[in-house]
Amino acid sequence: MAELTKEELYSLTKYRIITEKKTNGSIIKGADLLQQKHLTSLYDEILQYKLNTNKHSVIGSMLVKRYAFLAALVLYCMTSYDKGINSSINNLSLQTDDDDPIWLPSFYFNNLVVTTPDTDRNSWREAVITALFKDNISIIINNVSKASKVSKSILWENIAIYIFWMYESLLEDESISDEMKSKIKEDFSYVIIHAPAEAFGLKDKNPLTMYFHDKKNNVRKRSTCCLFYYTSKNGDRCQTCPIECKQPTT
Repeated sequence: MAELTKEELYSLTKYRIITEKKTNGSIIKGADLLQQKHLTSLYDEILQYKLNTNKHSVIGSMLVKRYAFLAALVLYCMTSYDKGINSSINNLSLQTDDDDPIWLPSFYFNNLVVTTPDTDRNSWREAVITALFKDNISIIINNVSKASKVSKSILWENIAIYIFWMYESLLEDESISDEMKSKIKEDFSYVIIHAPAEAFGLKDKNPLTMYFHDKKNNVRKRSTCCLFYYTSKNGDRCQTCPIECKQPTT
């Protein structure tokens, strides 16, 4: 077992990791997201005001978009540092500032001891991915989908887009060595294409593969609509929205 260095922790702050509990906001334990009463309370008492909508399907989608940063955080740490964060639902909490108008939670881990690969990095990588997806994200998606009446396809694509963004951002970094870029490409390909369905808690196929397709004009259009426009006072849509529409006039 190992620990993250101060430099590594600092680099992970862009994926919203924090090492001290907030004192001026809300703390939502990961396990609370698995309970209907806690989700309903979160939606009705906090998120409908932060997100400008009382539609539970929309709130559920926006919640998972925020939660998707966990995937980017854990995978970035896995690929960049060969360190596996304990992503157990019971090991983390979402912490927010009360004065944050758009509700962007940070991730606090009770235990930040990490695993490292031994002689078989591939087996270690699969263990990190399985712990992240099968034992956490897949369970969250199933529960939010059921509680919010929102399609799992939307929620999985919400996760996928941040994984794509994280890995593609790394590959665009000209300061990274060719050797490191090879590892990034290998991990990226494994996560989104070659990792088995079982690693995601599913039976049929990797749920990320179908959302990865070529960009047009440097934009990868989504396959599903994340419902963000319900939260916008002007009805604005994401740049990647698959629904063609005219931009609202000012």
